[in-house]
Order: sequence, then structure tokens, then C-alpha cells
Amino acid sequence: MKYSRVIGIGWDVGGWLGNNHGVAACVWEEGMGSVEWIGSPSSIALPEDRLLRIPELVKAISKEYALIEDDETMIVIGVDAPLSFPSAFAQLLGGADVDIRKPAREIDNIFAYRDTDRHIHAVFGKKPLSATFDRIGNNATVAMAHIKMWEKEGDFVTYPFHPSNAENNKVILEVYPALVKERKSTEAFPGIKQLLPTGLVPGTDAYDAAICALYAIAFGSSGTPLPALVGPNGTCDGWIYHFSKEDLEKMKCI
Repeated sequence: MKYSRVIGIGWDVGGWLGNNHGVAACVWEEGMGSVEWIGSPSSIALPEDRLLRIPELVKAISKEYALIEDDETMIVIGVDAPLSFPSAFAQLLGGADVDIRKPAREIDNIFAYRDTDRHIHAVFGKKPLSATFDRIGNNATVAMAHIKMWEKEGDFVTYPFHPSNAENNKVILEVYPALVKERKSTEAFPGIKQLLPTGLVPGTDAYDAAICALYAIAFGSSGTPLPALVGPNGTCDGWIYHFSKEDLEKMKCI
């Protein structure tokens, strides 16, 4: 089913403490050549006594906007944080015997990286942070705890862990803003930059959250105004949804 309206929410996940959670949201409607941004991308902290609810993410950037939930609307949340641990690591924690030898390269360590991380490294030459070996594990646990609650309370499904279904109109994805920039502190490629709200500072949590929101729009809008995202082939222990290498090269030249 193709939805006539897509609301893309971007969450650049921070840690359990601090106010480094970037949040942004935008809307695409059928016939629009661009997107309309909701409020202003911002950085926020987690509540003191509970987890964040979806409406609170939107309220953090706009006090007036209320999420539209109807049969014509798809809500997609693009999350910049690992949404799973490597399957071999999970098996190790569960007491299973895991066949492993000293890896030739760090990226080959099955306790540290998922197949999707190795795919990103092989295709794009960038190495995502390891949820088990790097400090990003802090952010990963924040993200994983939240998506479990959003699935239960908000009827969201997280891909690729739930079967892809055309009727799913509330979807959570793992995305990777670093792929559309040369470096963390630089501006996004022109094909992405032209859709971002003005005044954002590259390298900030709010900037990356806005990129996450555009990933969400790309997933839900069937290739307009951005190319479709590449999904996994078959079952996997996680997936970073991304633009193809060919589409990224085009984005550099726009």
C-alpha cells in the first residue's frame, strides 16, 4: 500500500544521561517535490522518571503540531543507533558455544559487528561503531529500550525484525547519517542538504536527526523526493537502511 502522507521522525540517539538526543521531524505528501519541516530540530534529554513517548519527540520540536494517525498516513522513525547486538554476542551471553577464531580484521569479529556493519564497511568503506565494543553501546541500550516500549504502546513495528507488510504504517528503522557526509562535522551531500531546514549546524545532534528524518521519508515515500532505501536480503540480526552507492554518488553531484 502506498500512503499519500509520510511523517518522518529522526532520532539521533544520545546516552542515558545528558541532553544530546537530536530530534527532528518532517512531512511529505503525495505531489510534493520536497518536504515540510515540523518545528525546529532540537537536542533534548530523556525524562527523569520514564522513557520518551512518541508524541513527546514531536512536542520537543513543535508545541503546536499533533501527529496525524489515519489510513492515509505512514509514520516512520529513523534511528541513528544500533537496534540490535551481533547474534554471536547474544549467543555467547546466553551460554551457547560459539565457533570463533582470532579475526584477521576488527570488522570481522563476530562478537563486535553484525553482518550489516560488515556490509556497510565493504560497500562504502565506513565502519559503524560496535554496540558491544564501543561506547555506542550506551546509546544502543537507550534505543532498544525505547523501541520495545513503542512497539507495545504505539503499535510500531521495527524492521527487519518484524515481517515487512504493506499494511504496517508505523515503522522504526536503523539508519546511518554518516553515509551521506564526508565526515561527521561536514555538511550533507548536496542531494540531502537541499532538503534540510536552513540554519542547522553540521556535526550537531539536531543536524544528524534531520538527516535521520529524511531517511524515514525516503523509506515511506516510494522514492520521492529521495531514492528508495536498500533493505536486507533474507533474515539477519539487524540492518542499517541506506541509499545505494549509485544513488549516493548522484547526491554528491546535485
